[in-house]
Amino acid sequence: MASNGESDSSTEVITALTKQLGVDAAVVERIFRAGVCHAETMSKRRRVGEHPSDSRPNESKEEGSQATPAMFSEGISLEQLRIELAEFAKERDWDQFHAPRNLALALVGEVGELCECFQWKGEVEEGLPGWSEKHRTALKQEVADVFLYLIRLSHKCHIDLPKAALEKLAVNAAKYPAGLVRGSSRKYTEYTVPAGQEG
Repeated sequence: MASNGESDSSTEVITALTKQLGVDAAVVERIFRAGVCHAETMSKRRRVGEHPSDSRPNESKEEGSQATPAMFSEGISLEQLRIELAEFAKERDWDQFHAPRNLALALVGEVGELCECFQWKGEVEEGLPGWSEKHRTALKQEVADVFLYLIRLSHKCHIDLPKAALEKLAVNAAKYPAGLVRGSSRKYTEYTVPAGQEG
């Protein structure tokens, strides 16, 4: 059961969404609760190692290799990474430089370096077919840099990153009801819920 703090936070999110979307509060609350329930179910499935049937990772095939499913390693938590990063900075006396603004700017720089990996390549298919091992390694390192800076920034801003991510998934579920937006790339401000289909 949610604590009073969590209930207050949910109420604030629902109120903000109601104003932002211009939809009845009861409808927003139903969608929001469904999003939270979905996020909790996904979290439980991940803990027991299941893959929901509608989100099994696509498999990418490289020439001369077995198909490799796209999934993350198990047993490594964001909290463990946060602690490792904190120790890494402490050992080097870098805390003095890790103010939120500096970390945010460094993060933007790393995102730029990540984007350079795709520069002049046109559209790239899932699994990066045709990429050399050198280019794959470069991309992997840049993605990791972005991820690590994001964790460090969250730490310094006292943001519980996993919780914030799940809360944002719930917000997005309210903004983009699957039955209404399936197959569409439009922004939530570009559509309205048809009368009688709010639920």
